[in-house]
Amino acid sequence: MKKKDRDLPHSAAELLADWRGAKRDTAAANVAAEVATLALEAARASDEAALETEAAANAAAEAVKQALAAAASARRAAAHAAQAAQMLLASAEGDKVRAIEDVGEAKRAETAAGDRFHEAQEGGFPRDHD
Repeated sequence: MKKKDRDLPHSAAELLADWRGAKRDTAAANVAAEVATLALEAARASDEAALETEAAANAAAEAVKQALAAAASARRAAAHAAQAAQMLLASAEGDKVRAIEDVGEAKRAETAAGDRFHEAQEGGFPRDHD
């Protein structure tokens, strides 16, 4: 048999088998192409998700930074408010002491005026001189 005769199929069965094999190869290549397309789409989606995750992480980090700054500001404001409250308390305590002293002086003045009235009443009230 010549080399040329060996390369040629010998029967319709061989031709049909070759054709079916080629169809299977084509189908497998199509499936492989679809898988590659899906893998590419998945890789793109994964890349997009990674970028979104990175953006979210950056946003979260910025939010934490801002929250820490706000907490520090609130802490300073609370310290100032506490200091102001202490000053107001001290001032109010002083006002209370002064008010108690004023009440005492007013009571003493009231008692003295009452005593003078009663003494004058007992003495027959002096008459006004015309």
